[in-house]
Formats: sequence, C-alpha cells, structure tokens
Amino acid sequence: MPPPADAREELGALERVREGLYAPKPLPAPPRSPLVRAREVLPRVWKGSGPPAPPLSREHSRLASRFLMGAGAFFFISLAIAGYFLYFGGNSVSVNHIDLAVEGPSTIAAGDTVPLLLTITNRNPVAIEDATVEITFPEGTRKADDVLIPMLVYSENLGTLASGETVTRSIRVVVFGSAGSTLTLPISLSYGASGSSATFVKKDAYPLAISSTPLSASVDTVAESVAGKPFTITVQARSNATVPIDHVIVAGTFPFGFSLTSSSIPAVAGSNFVLGTMAPGESKTITLSGSLDGQNGEDKVFHFSIGVGKDANASTPAVSYMTQEARVAITAPFIETALTLNGAPLASATIAPGKQQQVTVSYTNNLSTSLTNATVAVTLSGAAVDYASIRSTNGFYRSSDHTILFSRDTDPGLSSLAPGARGVGSFTFMTAPSATFGRAPSVTFTTSVSGTRVGQSNVPEEVSASLVQTVKATTAIVLSAASTYKSGPLTNSGPIPPKVDATTSYTVTWSLVDTGSAVANGVVSATLPSYITYTGAKSGQGAIVFDSKSRTVTWSAGDLPAGASSKASFQVALKPSTSQKGVAPALTGTATFSGYDRFAGVAITATVDPVTTETTSDSGYNPGNATVQ
Repeated sequence: MPPPADAREELGALERVREGLYAPKPLPAPPRSPLVRAREVLPRVWKGSGPPAPPLSREHSRLASRFLMGAGAFFFISLAIAGYFLYFGGNSVSVNHIDLAVEGPSTIAAGDTVPLLLTITNRNPVAIEDATVEITFPEGTRKADDVLIPMLVYSENLGTLASGETVTRSIRVVVFGSAGSTLTLPISLSYGASGSSATFVKKDAYPLAISSTPLSASVDTVAESVAGKPFTITVQARSNATVPIDHVIVAGTFPFGFSLTSSSIPAVAGSNFVLGTMAPGESKTITLSGSLDGQNGEDKVFHFSIGVGKDANASTPAVSYMTQEARVAITAPFIETALTLNGAPLASATIAPGKQQQVTVSYTNNLSTSLTNATVAVTLSGAAVDYASIRSTNGFYRSSDHTILFSRDTDPGLSSLAPGARGVGSFTFMTAPSATFGRAPSVTFTTSVSGTRVGQSNVPEEVSASLVQTVKATTAIVLSAASTYKSGPLTNSGPIPPKVDATTSYTVTWSLVDTGSAVANGVVSATLPSYITYTGAKSGQGAIVFDSKSRTVTWSAGDLPAGASSKASFQVALKPSTSQKGVAPALTGTATFSGYDRFAGVAITATVDPVTTETTSDSGYNPGNATVQ
C-alpha cells in the first residue's frame, strides 16, 4: 500500500515522478463499432417529444460568419483581377484600342473634290493582322483624277499594324448630291490577332453636308390631271458655277402612260434634253406638253437629272449633279365623256373611205354637286372627213370650226346636270373618197366639256376639260379582174366563140392599186369552177400557185408601198358542156384580197366579181363571141 500522506510529502521530486510512472492504471475499454457509437452520439429525438438540440455557441457562429465573408471577398477580388487582365492587361486585343480618325471639310459644294485624311492607330499591346479599311461613298461619287469613273467604295488591306503604330491615307473623291442634304460616309476597320480565329471590326462614320451644286434643276407642273387631258411640265436648269459648264444635259424619266406631244427643246435618246454650254448664273427652261393615261387616283412620277456629258456628242449625262421629281395624280374628269364610232370605242375603231360614219357621244356628271350650263363640244379634223356631210339630230354643227355642240339650247337637260346624271348626243358624217385621202389619213376627235359648279368656297366657278382622240382611216385597195383572149401577156387558143366539147383557153389578169397607206402581205385568191382547167401558164409580179385539191388559185402580191400598183396573169381552159350552150360561163369564182394596213394597224380586204368569157378588154370585142355555141 502507498505510504501515508505525510510520508509522500517528504519524498523528493524524483520519487514522485517515478511513482507516477510505475503506478498501476486501469485497462482501457474495448473498442465499439461505429454503429454503436453513432447510436450513442445521435440523440433519440422524435417528432413531438424530447428536448431540441443545443444551439451552437456564439463563438462558433462568429467564426463561421468571418469565414464566409473572407471567402466572398476573395472571390470578388479574384474576379476583378481576372477581368482586368482579360480586357486591359497582358496580350489582349480590343476594338476600343483602335483609333479611327477622318479629317476633311464638313461642308462642300456638290461636284467639288473632297480631300480626306484617314488616320488609324493601333493602341493594343499586341500587333493586329490583316487590317482592312473600307469607306463607303454615296451613289454618284467619282474619282478625283477621272470623274467619269465611279468611286463607290474605297478599300485597302493595310497588312499588320504593330502595337502603337499609326497609318495615314490621303483619299480624294468628287462627291455629288442635292443642295441642303447631309451625306454619311460609313468607315470600318476589320482585323485579326495572332493565335485567335476571331475577326474584330471597328466602325465609325463621317458626316458631309452639301451646300450647293454647280448645276441645279427645278420642276413645276400640275398636282393632278385628268387622264388624256394635256398639261405642261416646266424644267428650269440653272448654272451655279463661277465658270462656264460644257455639255449640260437634262435626263428625264417619264412614267408609264405619259405621251409627250411637244417640247421647247428637242428630245434625244427618248427623254433627254441637250442644253450645251451654260454660262455662270445662266438659266434655261424646258417646256414639255403631253398627257397621261391611267386609273383614277393613280400617281405618276417624273424624274429629271441634270449633269454633263463626256463630250459634245453625248446624249446622256456621264455625271449627274442632282435629281428632282414631280408627282402628278390622275383624277376622274368632272364630266366623263365616251365616244363610239359605228358602235365601237374610238380606241379600237377604224374608218373606210367613202362610207357614212355614226358617232355617239355619252356624258356623265362625276361631281358631287350639280353642274349648270354644261356644254359638250366635239370638233372634227383630218383629211378623211367630208365636212359638208356632217349632220346632228340633237346638236348644232358649227361649220366655221367643224364643231358639233351639245348645250342647253339643243338639250334642256344640260341646263342643270345633277350629280351622276347622264346624257347622249349623236351625229353622222361621210368619209372622203380614197382619191382625196392622201398619205396617212385619219380623223381627230377633240372633245371639250365645260360648265359652272359651286366651288369649295361656295362660290360658282367655271370648270373645263378636253380630250383628243384620233381614228385612223384604212387604205383603199382597188382590186380588178379581167379576162382576155386576143390581148394580154399569154397566148391563147381554141374556138371563139367557145363551142360545146371544144377547149378554149383564156387569160385571167388580176390588178391591185394601193390608193392610201402601205400594205403588207397582199394576197389575192379565187376558186376555179369544176369545168375550168388551170394550165399552169402565168406571168406578172409576185407568185401564183394552184391548189388542185381546193381548186384555188392564189397570187401572193407581197408588200405594196403607198400609191403602188401590181398585176399578175394566169391561163385557164374552158371545155363547155351542152348545158352551157347560149351562156357566157364564169372562168373564176369571186376574187378576194387580204392584207395588213401598216398605218391603221388592221387587216383589210377587198373583193371583185368573177370574170367570164366576156373578154371586154380585147380590142374589137364582140358580145356574141362570149356565148357558147
């Protein structure tokens, strides 16, 4: 047993240490399985029973909060450092480190040479590769050293630009545009970087204001026009230069449906007008007259460009300084008129010489208000009219100017024509004989309407409109046919007068005379009776063929110039039968001519009666020699 306490106090320090080392100690408990330890550590707390788990100590909470705050601060600092090195540091490339600068005038006169100084600086820490600069110029820009060559895009590959390197380029172009407009020149620089497949693009723009042009044009015309009614367009060309300008040309583009009837300066190349040399401050005026076709409410736009040609023989501008446009709206006429000729609209009608023509005039008030004292007048002109033959049942013919008037004097309904009201008038005339037609005969109908309406300001105002329409007259082809025995280009044989069962040959001659316009593809044909034989002998102009199946003789006379004539002959043989004794048999059927009138643009025809054994064209002709014996 250990010594008493008072004895231990007397032991030295060394003895107390030795005693602690060699004193018997209890054996450790055997190890337990993890499952057992887990069961002992985890409290058995069931829902609704047992005390809650003890909370963490305040010291542990402070340590966890400090740890999370430190981790977050470290994350944001790392992110900022990475972003800095990505965009601002190391060997990164950015379009923000590329400087594009353009120096030049901000305001120019159209047609002036514009000097531009382009400066490109690479402020990236590394070189950029395959650098390509591009400037897009507005339409009409030309090269400064040759204004006839367009300059729409300036593009140059600058290759590699080292870090800090600056490249400058001097560009000179001639820019055109309308006075008062502002142009924008887009500029771009595309490049790549070593070790990267990406393409970087730096963009900028340079504004350029147009103060004036050396040549200017202004257009003045009506805002609206009735379809078919004549109106005027005035184009004013002016030189704003301080020196003379040569080869000035105004180029016009007319809308579909516009018909130019006259111009103060002759048009070339369709719708262009050569003004020649213009002195400083000089103005020249082009006056155009014409009419428009179209639907009510349709807009028609005219374009006029002024510029200069490359030489004195040019008919189109090589350089255009400015373009102006004029817009004309088509409106319905306040009184709509329609003329028909022999039942057909004038647009598709034709007239023949020496024939009576029936004209009907219908009219309708298109206004939303009544029209008082309305008058419809139709004036005739042209060589194809026999003016002494003009007659009208409900109109008055004024012979002094060949005008048929329909007014309240001839039709009381015209004294006040209500909105939508209609009326009809008519007249007749004879066409002149073909001998007086002359070349390119036609009849022109000029329809004029007038009246009084209440205007927008509730004040009566006079309104009027007119329409001009032309009908072409077809040419008169004179077709004649004759039979001969003794005379003519072919030799005939057989008994005269003809005898039953004996063969006698005759010559048939067809003649054509064109008394008017040129005719194309003239053809004459006729069918031979069954008792007639075509011998094959022929003479004259053109080609004659016989179709044995249809028994038709066809003469292709071809084209006939105005006033020309043509003739052809062929031979037939007659072997009369007893049934024909005492008569003069027909040698052909009715002959028919067909052709195309080049002036009127229509097909024309003519016919002539069959020829018989009555050879009236022979000298010493005896009627008794025509009947079969």
